[in-house]
Amino acid sequence: MMRHRLLGVSALAIIASTQPNGAVAQEVSSDTVLAPIVITATKRSEDYFLLPSTVDFASANELSVRNIDSVADLDRVFPDVNIRTRSSRAYSNFTIRGQASLDFYNPSTQVYVDGLPQDSFNLSRSLPGNLESVELLYGPQGTLYGRGAIGGVINITTRKPDNDMRFGFDGDINSEGAGGTFYGNLPLVDGVLFSDITLTGLHHKDQYTAMLTGEEVGGSNDLNGQVRLRYAPEGSPLDVMVSAGRGRVTSTEEYFVMESMLEDRIALPVPSKYTLDTWNFGINASYDLGAATVTALTGYQNSDFDRTVFGTYTPEKQWTLSQELRIASNPDEGNAVDYVAGLYYQHLDFTRAIPSYGQIAQQKIDSYAVFADVTWHATDRLDITPGLRFDHERVAAKATGTLSLNDSDNFSAISPKLGASYGLTDEWRLYGLFSTGFKAGGFTRTLTTANIAYTYDPQNTYNSEIGLKYRNDEGTLEGQLSAYYNVTKDYQMFVGVQPLQYLQNVGEVTAKGVDLKLRARPTDELGITLGAAYNNSKFTDYSNPVTPGTDLTGNRVPYAPEFTANVMLDYRFDLDNDAGALIPYVALSYVSKTYFDETNTIGQKGYGLVDLGIKWELDKNIAAEAFVTNVFDKTYTTYGFNVAPYGNVYQLGDGRTFGGRLSMTF
Repeated sequence: MMRHRLLGVSALAIIASTQPNGAVAQEVSSDTVLAPIVITATKRSEDYFLLPSTVDFASANELSVRNIDSVADLDRVFPDVNIRTRSSRAYSNFTIRGQASLDFYNPSTQVYVDGLPQDSFNLSRSLPGNLESVELLYGPQGTLYGRGAIGGVINITTRKPDNDMRFGFDGDINSEGAGGTFYGNLPLVDGVLFSDITLTGLHHKDQYTAMLTGEEVGGSNDLNGQVRLRYAPEGSPLDVMVSAGRGRVTSTEEYFVMESMLEDRIALPVPSKYTLDTWNFGINASYDLGAATVTALTGYQNSDFDRTVFGTYTPEKQWTLSQELRIASNPDEGNAVDYVAGLYYQHLDFTRAIPSYGQIAQQKIDSYAVFADVTWHATDRLDITPGLRFDHERVAAKATGTLSLNDSDNFSAISPKLGASYGLTDEWRLYGLFSTGFKAGGFTRTLTTANIAYTYDPQNTYNSEIGLKYRNDEGTLEGQLSAYYNVTKDYQMFVGVQPLQYLQNVGEVTAKGVDLKLRARPTDELGITLGAAYNNSKFTDYSNPVTPGTDLTGNRVPYAPEFTANVMLDYRFDLDNDAGALIPYVALSYVSKTYFDETNTIGQKGYGLVDLGIKWELDKNIAAEAFVTNVFDKTYTTYGFNVAPYGNVYQLGDGRTFGGRLSMTF
C-alpha cells in the first residue's frame, strides 16, 4: 500500500464550549511500565479498560517506530482491520470486523481529527505532524456517531497549541520517494493566546510502466498545510481553537495492471490522473462548568476532485458543514453517573459530472440527530452503560443530461445501545455489549443507462459482543479478548460491472469473529505487541437486483479477510557516555485471502509482510532511523475488477522500500 502524508462558523462555538483533552498516555517514570490509557473517542475522558467495548490505542511514538504516517497504514497495528486504496485514495475501503465499505462514497468507518469528522474523500489522510495518539472504537457506533459508523470510529488527536515555543522536523528519504513535515508552536500572548503551523510535502515515485508508451506512472505529489489559533487564558474555563488547512494531491495512481503483468508492474496505457484539492476549517470551543464541560464543534470541508479514469473525465465536488453541541461530565471518582448528551447537524453538497455524456448528478443531504450515552457506576465493580440516538436525514437528488432525476426522500432511525462491565478482580474485567448502526437510504450518485433503480433503502446493523480485559498491577502486561456477532439488514453495495456500477441493497450480511490484542513490557529493554483476529463475514441472504437469478448466499463479503495478524518486537540498548539508545525492531503482518468482488472470483491470496528497522534516540528531541519495509519484496494486490476487453485488472501495494528518517524537536 502506498504510504503517504496528507494533512489536512459558528458564534455558538465561540461562546459556548470545548472538547475534552485529547487522548493521552499518562506520564510514567519508567519505560518498563505500560502507561494507563485514557481515551476521548467516547466524547468524554474515560479509562479504556473500564469500557464495555473493544478499544485499541496507538501513541505517536508507536506509529513512528513502524513508519506509519497515514490512516491507510493503520491496519499494520490494529487487528481485525483492513484498509486499502480502491482506484484512488478518495475511495479507500475500511473493513473493521468484516464490515466493509462497499459504498464508495460512504465508508463504513468514520475518521475524526480533534473531534471533527473528515470528508469521505479525505479518510485515508496523513496523520498530522503534531500527532498525539490514534484511538479505534470497534463495532457499530450508531449511538455516539450516527450514520456511517457501522464498522467503527478512528479518532485522531493532536497536541494543542500551548505556551511552550517549539519547532520540529520529521523527514525521510526512501527508495520510493521522500517526505517531510515541519511543525512549529508559537505562543503569541503569554498564558493567553497560542498558535501552531504544520507544513507537509511528499513525493511518491511512479511504480508502474505504461504498456506501449513506456511512460512511468503511478506516483503522487502532496503539498499540505495547516494553521491553528487557540485562545485559552490560564485559569479560565474557556478554551477556543480555530483551525484552517489546505491540501493538494496530484497523482497518476489510478493506473491498472493486467493479471499476467503483475510481477513486471506493466500498466494499461489508458489515461488516468487526478488532482484533489481540499480546504478545511474548524472551531473547537469549550467551557468548563466544573461538574461538566460544554463543547461546540464546527467543521467545514471542501473537496474538488478533478479526475480522469480509464480515459473518462469524471470530476466530483463535495462540501460539508457540521455542527455538534454537547455536554459531558468531567471525570471524578465521586460520580455515580457519567454522561454525554448532545445535538448534531450536517449538510453535505455533492456534484458529479461526466461531460462526455452531458451528465450532471447533484445531491444535498441534511442530517439531524440528538444523542445521549450514560455510564452508571452501580457498584465499585459494576458499570452499566445505556445509550440512545435519534437520526433524521433528508436527501434531495437532481440529475440532468442523458438521464433526468428530480426527487427527495426522508429517513429516520433510533439507535440504542446497552453495555455492562464487571471487575472480576482489580486485574480482570468482563464485559458484554449490544450496539446498533444505521446508514440512511437515498439516491445513487452514479447514474448510467445500466441502472435498474436510482434509489436504495436504509441499512441497519445489530451487534452483540462479549469480552475479557486484563491489566496487571505492575503495569507490564495488558490484553483484551473479544468475540462478536452482528447482522446487517438491507446491506448497501455497488452492483453491476465497472465502470457502470451503482449503489443498491443486496440482502443480509452476517459477521462473526474473535480478536485479541496484547501489549507487554516484560523487561526494561523488551517490548512486545501482538494482534490477531478471525472473522467470518458472509452474505446470508443475497439478492442482487442486477442479476435476480443469481444466488451468492454463502459467499464471503469483499475486502473482509478471514485472518489478520500483526506482531512487533523491539529491544532497547542503552549506550554509554550519554549517547542515547539503539532500538532495533521487527514487525510482521499477515492478511489471509481477500476477495475484491461478491462472486469471489477476483482477489488476493493470503500474504505476509516483514518490516525491519533500527532507531537511534540520542535524547527525547533527536532520533534517526534506518528501515526496510516489505523486506522480501512481496508482490500483492490491493484492488481489482474485471473490465472488457482486458479481463481482470489490479492495483498493487508497494514493493521493498528502504530508507532513513530523521526527527528533531527544538
